[in-house]
Formats: sequence, C-alpha cells, structure tokens
Amino acid sequence: MSKIQAVTVMTLDGFLPEPDDVLTQWVMNHRKGFVHWREHCNAWILPHSILDLLCEKDHKNASFTYLAEVHDAESLELLRGLFHYNLVDEFIVYLFPYSTRKGNSVQDILPSRRWQLHKAVAFSNGICRLIYRNPCKLP
Repeated sequence: MSKIQAVTVMTLDGFLPEPDDVLTQWVMNHRKGFVHWREHCNAWILPHSILDLLCEKDHKNASFTYLAEVHDAESLELLRGLFHYNLVDEFIVYLFPYSTRKGNSVQDILPSRRWQLHKAVAFSNGICRLIYRNPCKLP
C-alpha cells in the first residue's frame, strides 16, 4: 500500500504563518523545504481530491508516495480530511521560531494520538523540521 506524507509550516503556537513571510518563502522554495518532498513524491494530493485518493491509494505499491502540502486555509482543510480518515503516514512540520496568536490553526485539527518522532533538524534560520510517523500505520 502507498505512503501518504503531509508537510506543513507552523508557528510555535500552532498557526499557519503568513504566505509573504520570509521564512514561509524559504520553506516553500528552498531545496531543504517543500521542494525536497516534491522531488521525492510520486503524486500530489490536491484539495478536494480525498475521494479520488481513497479509491486509488490501495492499488499502488509500497514505494508510491503521495504528498499533501499544507500552507493555506484550503490545504488545511485537506489535512483535516486526511487526519479524519487516518490516512497520514508521515507528518512533516516546519516549525517557525515565533508565535502569532492569530490565523488558521494547525493544532486545532490534529487528531488525538501519539506520533513517533522520526527525525528532527534545525536550520540556521531558526526553523526546525520535525518528521513524525503515525504509529498506527507503521509496518
């Protein structure tokens, strides 16, 4: 069965950062940000495509990777759906070194479950990349 990765940006207090923020632009465009995951996936999951995903994901082999990029309100709803159906195998968070106390909350949609930290990397700009794996879906 295929693997589903969800990658997002988040402030310390759990909100999506502003799209024009310099750190957001870094994550979206740098080779160690979203670009890395785009280059290593086989297909993107687009907002409003969960039904298509549910129909086809079981027909792909284990090395096939779907990617959901979460960086705005529309893609946050996609993440909500992926969590609702327990489809996320890996949850990658680019954690920004500040809080905003406003905007769209990523933390509000996180399911009640313990994720296993697989890897953590700190970048020189203060961003930390945290890769979590869903223990309910590990082989």
